[in-house]
Amino acid sequence: MAPEKPLISIICAVRNDAKFIRETLESVINQTYPHWELIVMDGASTDKTLDILNEYATKYKQITVVSESDKGQWHGLEKALALARGEYLFQLCGQDGFLDNDWFKRCIEVFEEHPDVSLVWGIPFNMSEDGKLLGPHYAYARFLKDDRYKTNTMPISTIVSKVGWRGPSTILRILGLIRKLTPRRIAMVFRSFLKQDIPQKEKWFHYWLKTGRAFPEQNMCVRKDVYVKNTTRFPKETMTNSALLDFTFNFNTRGYLAYGLPLAGNFSRMHIEGQGLRKFDTELTESYNKKVVDFRNKFKNQKIMRFVDHNNKTVLETKI
Repeated sequence: MAPEKPLISIICAVRNDAKFIRETLESVINQTYPHWELIVMDGASTDKTLDILNEYATKYKQITVVSESDKGQWHGLEKALALARGEYLFQLCGQDGFLDNDWFKRCIEVFEEHPDVSLVWGIPFNMSEDGKLLGPHYAYARFLKDDRYKTNTMPISTIVSKVGWRGPSTILRILGLIRKLTPRRIAMVFRSFLKQDIPQKEKWFHYWLKTGRAFPEQNMCVRKDVYVKNTTRFPKETMTNSALLDFTFNFNTRGYLAYGLPLAGNFSRMHIEGQGLRKFDTELTESYNKKVVDFRNKFKNQKIMRFVDHNNKTVLETKI
C-alpha cells in the first residue's frame, strides 16, 4: 500500500471580504491535490463573509471556520496556525487565491524529490479588483516561464493600474506612486524584462544576499516546523509585511533551502483605496534592507556557509 500523502494546511485570516471570498475558496477547492485543510479565522465580519464561509464549511468538511474579534490580520493567522495539523503550510488572504489548480501537487512533488528543501514558491500575479489579471509582480517577473501566460511581462501596465484613473483621489494616488518609485524599485522594474532561471537552493541564498528579495508569501509552501521556528510571534505592526520580512531574513540566514517554480502560482488583488493599511511598510522595508546589508557585510568574514534541512541537519557546507 502506498504511503499516505502529507497534509497541507492553508491558514487564512479574513474580515469583510464577501466581495472576493468565493473566488478565494474556489481556488482552494479546485486543487487537484486532495490532502488539504483550510482554516479560516474571520475577524467578526459585518458583511456577508461569514455566511459564505459557513456555506462552504457545511459543504466541504476540510474547511474550518472560526469567527471572533482579533487584533488584526497577523493575530488571526496566529490563531489559525495553532489549529493547523498539516506538515506543510500555505498562508492565504481572503481576497486572493491560486491560479494553478495543480499548485499544491507541484509543491509536494518538489518536496518529495528534494527532501533537503524547506520551502517552495512560485511567481505571484497582480489582479485588479474587478478580476482582471494584470501580470506578474515586477519583483519576480523575470523568472516567469509559463506557457499559459507566455513569457511576456507587464510590469508597466501593472504599476499604472495601481493609480486608478477615476475618482477625486487620482492625483493623490499618482503622487503616492511617485513617492514609491525609489531607485531600487525602478531598477527591479527594468530588470523584470531580462529573463533568467530561478536560483535554486544554495544559489538562492547568494541571490538573496545580493538582492534581499523576500519570498512571495501568498504562494510559498513551507514546512510548518520551519515556518514556526522562523516567523515572528505576534508582530507589533499587525497590518504590514513585518512577519514576512522577518521570516525571509531568518530562513535565509539560518541556512534553510528554497526551491522556486517558474510558474504562475497565485493572484493578489491590488486595492487602490487600501494603501493606508501599509503606512509602516516603507519604514519596515528600509529596516529589513539594512539588516540584509549588515548581514552581508558580516558574512564576508565567514569562510563557510552551512545549509540545513528542516530538522536542522547539515546537508551542505560551502566555502565562501
